Order: sequence, then C-alpha cells, then structure tokens
Amino acid sequence: MKVLLIIPAHNEAKNLPQLIGDIRACKIQYDAVVVDDASSDDTAYVVAGLHVPILRLAANLGIGGAVQTGFKYAVLKGYDIAVQVDGDGQHDPTWLETIIEPVRRGEADCVIGSRYTGKNPDVDYKTPLPRRLGMHFSVGMLFLATGLHITDTTSGFRALNRPAFEFFARSYPVDHPEAEALLMLHQKNFRILEVAVKMRGRVRGKSLFTFTNAMLYPLRVIIGFMGLILQKKG
Repeated sequence: MKVLLIIPAHNEAKNLPQLIGDIRACKIQYDAVVVDDASSDDTAYVVAGLHVPILRLAANLGIGGAVQTGFKYAVLKGYDIAVQVDGDGQHDPTWLETIIEPVRRGEADCVIGSRYTGKNPDVDYKTPLPRRLGMHFSVGMLFLATGLHITDTTSGFRALNRPAFEFFARSYPVDHPEAEALLMLHQKNFRILEVAVKMRGRVRGKSLFTFTNAMLYPLRVIIGFMGLILQKKG
C-alpha cells in the first residue's frame, strides 16, 4: 500500500532537517510532501535542499488548509494511506508504523497517536497548561456529541485510509481542526482508533497554539461542533 506523509509547515526551517532525517532513518521508507503554509523564513529553501516535494501556498491558510492541501495531493497521486506529521518535529517518526499498521490491516479508517492512552501514558511529554485545558474541554465536547472517548483530541499525529482522506480532501475544518475532524468522521461512520505513542517537545521556534488561541479554543470548538450538528440535522 502506498503511504504518504503530509508535513504541514509554517516557519519550520530550523526543525525540518532533523524531522526529514529521522523519517529517512526509519526501517520502512515513506514518501513525504511538505506543505509550506506561506512561511516567511527559509522553509521552502531548506525543503528544496532536502530534496522533498513541496507544495507552496501563496497565502497562509492555517493548519487546516495546509493539511487539506496535502490530502488533495494524496488523492491526486493515488496514495492508499495518508499520515499527518507536524513540521515542528514533535511527532517522532519511530512511531509511524504504530499508527499506520491498524489502517493497513483494515482495523480502522483513522488512527490517532495519543500521548494519554494505554497502560503507559507519555508522562515525559509536558503539555502546556492552556493547551491541556483546551484539550480536556474538546475531549468532553466530543464525548457529549458522539459518545466517543478519545483521550488526545488535539493530536495531529494521524493515519487515514483513502476513503477517509478523500472525504477530508473535499471538506475539512480550517481553524484548529483536530477535534472537529473527529466529529466529522463519526458523523460519516468512519472507524476511529487511538494508539499510544510518545511525542517530543518542540526544540526550535514558537508554537502556533498561543495563550490567546488557547483561551479562544473552547469557543471555537463549540461553534464548530454546533455548526456540524445543525448541518447534519438540516
């Protein structure tokens, strides 16, 4: 099965060389594409030097727009599995097969790499307090809306089969899309599975999930969920 790693990146020139090196060091070789979300640093130059395909967006679309661009590319190029891997290097490529294999075996349509599930949660990963509060809120909202108990709704480390990423290539949330995307999958009866992984802290650069974004996140989740629920009822 053809697997594509989709790497959304905004000003990640300092992080991408190590990430690409770690991906190439994996026992299994994967195709990858970097979606440059209108970076103002040397992201495009660095990616060209790494000889990795790059999709350059003329305007900053945010994480949702960048990931959806990657899904469209995966559809166009005939891939069977698409995997989201953040360009900041927090998603450790040594765990790729852990999230890909259940999709490959047909056990799930979407597999989420979770820091908080399983017998040995990733206690070494230090989630900033504002992000942790936002995540707990989205966990509760998703449970109320679907009955699903997903422990890491904000994890972007995900593998999807072709029907799932074809669906997202047509329609995908724009702003902080992770939790909303899970509701969309559930509404379309896609099977969602969590597996335990370990993640790394950001070494270089600044997170796009700022304190202000964290404070607004619950409101955005409510609006997004209500829109999807009302849309389905309509």
